[in-house]
Amino acid sequence: MIARRTLLGAAGAATLALGMAAAGIGTASAAPREINFWYPLGGAIGDLIVKMTNDFNASQADYKVVPQFKGTYDETFNAAVAAYRAKKHPHLLVGIGAGSLNLMLSGAIYPVEDLMKDAGHSIDWSGFVQPVLNYYRTPEGKLLSLPFNSSTPILWYNKDALDKAGLKEPPKTWDQVGEYAAKLRQSGFECGYTSAWQVWVNIDNYSFLQDVPVATQANGMAGLDTEFLFNKTRVVQHIARIQEWGKDGRFLYTGRAWQGAHGAFSSGKCAMMTESSAGFAGIKQAAKFTFAASPLPYEKDVTPKNSLIGGGSIWAMAGHPKEDYAGVAAYLAFLTSTDRQVEWHKGTGYIPITKAAYEKAKAEGYYKENPHQEVAILQLSREGATENTKAVRLGNYVQYNAALEDELENIWSNKKTAQQGLDDAVRRGNEILARFAQQNRKR
Repeated sequence: MIARRTLLGAAGAATLALGMAAAGIGTASAAPREINFWYPLGGAIGDLIVKMTNDFNASQADYKVVPQFKGTYDETFNAAVAAYRAKKHPHLLVGIGAGSLNLMLSGAIYPVEDLMKDAGHSIDWSGFVQPVLNYYRTPEGKLLSLPFNSSTPILWYNKDALDKAGLKEPPKTWDQVGEYAAKLRQSGFECGYTSAWQVWVNIDNYSFLQDVPVATQANGMAGLDTEFLFNKTRVVQHIARIQEWGKDGRFLYTGRAWQGAHGAFSSGKCAMMTESSAGFAGIKQAAKFTFAASPLPYEKDVTPKNSLIGGGSIWAMAGHPKEDYAGVAAYLAFLTSTDRQVEWHKGTGYIPITKAAYEKAKAEGYYKENPHQEVAILQLSREGATENTKAVRLGNYVQYNAALEDELENIWSNKKTAQQGLDDAVRRGNEILARFAQQNRKR
């Protein structure tokens, strides 16, 4: 089902080497093999990718990794698809985690566990943070891609604002979020709460913490024939509650991605925000107040389960010369080294993917100075995961997510009730899932 790489250009390489020898041109100082790496992470995060890549290139002379920012996740993925068809694709690609199933079934990837083994790297995968690794494994346990920019949503709050409103600690439950938002409004803030990534936070992660399914077939982990279920769970009451908050200003809808929520929070307009743990870099840069973070809220009658990871992973694409993959493996090994993982974690807010990196940061006292940076790790590591809280692996993510976003916007604008909007979201989403299953059963 998953294609292995093919060996291209061996004859051409041999001919070139013979030609160079005949011409008296030495090969000892041959240029390093070029490895292309496409990613969708801009700003300070992209700057750190370039910096770490330059460090790798300076550490050896055999390979040169060329990092390229290719726009959004969708733009990067679409560019890679077009390039693969033209046989001009990169060696490495950062793909969004929610789109993993499309890549798994594409026939265009070289499983990272096979790649590292074939290149002679002995990796102790048990030393990685398992809830993160599990998201990118097959049901049989093979790791398909390397977790890279891994995050999970948490609650960011304006500590100065809470102090002004007489609130001494952050809210723990969703009902408390509503109570806090009302008090923050009374103390002069335009809005109490906003959210980035509304589907990921208020459907997917809400479902995980409450241990209710997002979709059938263990959220898609057990098979292709899946249907959404969130219009029949506690999600309906949760969305209806937020809709009510929107009517009196406690909640403000600020857009589908993260920019609007960040602007509203960092400007002091909204005092609380649910957003990725990786929002740290942007918040730190823009906020002019004391901010902090706490775990994602949950319902008062549950013991919360682990949250769902977000962000993306690095996929190796098939179809390059074998010699290139030795460089790919060396680069991936470099990125997963303890020092690099600590640097990545501190510089971006993404979680370290190895236990050694987490322990090193902890031993350095980093979490005493930056307690918000440990919140996501502890939230992801809660014990007692169920089939509802392992992953969401559904096909055609971009399409179904857009349909769900549409219907949430209909709810926030009061064009539909929460039940009507979520029923329509499930109907539209199920049509997309059914088409994906039909297409892939024919392969």
